[in-house]
Amino acid sequence: MQKYFVFWGLFALVMLGIAAQLIHNRKRRPQQRPTQPAEQPRVIPATNPASNLKENPFDPTATRIHFRPAPAVSHLATEAHADTVLPAGVTATLVCVGGPLKGRTFRITETGIKVGRDAGNDIVLSDHRVSQHHAWLGIVDRKVTLRDLDSTNGTFLNAHLDALVQEVVLSPGDTIFFGGHGGDQFRFMVH
Repeated sequence: MQKYFVFWGLFALVMLGIAAQLIHNRKRRPQQRPTQPAEQPRVIPATNPASNLKENPFDPTATRIHFRPAPAVSHLATEAHADTVLPAGVTATLVCVGGPLKGRTFRITETGIKVGRDAGNDIVLSDHRVSQHHAWLGIVDRKVTLRDLDSTNGTFLNAHLDALVQEVVLSPGDTIFFGGHGGDQFRFMVH
């Protein structure tokens, strides 16, 4: 019987602590008036270039998680890359320029290489933003093609981190981001 009193006494103390913390958090939060609509921020026209800076500057080290909209946004530079044909006798490679695999080179063949977190892929990435079977790179009609395999967080090309790639022809020097900014970065090269 004494065990039950001890158990319920401790349970009551824990619940009291949780209630006290909730009340404390509510008091610290500014009171909002739900009956009035939220005020729209005023826009002040910029008069000098220094005032064009945003209140929250861009943080290049920030992690950006993207969830694929439906349908996927097409890449802006697809048309410019459409005529990039591999010359005869060259080798197409993917070089990791950032992340745990930095410095590793992967040869792109006609059968292609798969990228993802699954151990069965040709390039295995440990980034949690990368899907199990994320993307495929291969040679189609003498053009190196990058295809996203309906990944969760998308595939991005060069600095266009707001435009998801579904399928694009690569040009030498293109940088590829799998799953978003800040993870492994790969550069497409020809030798």
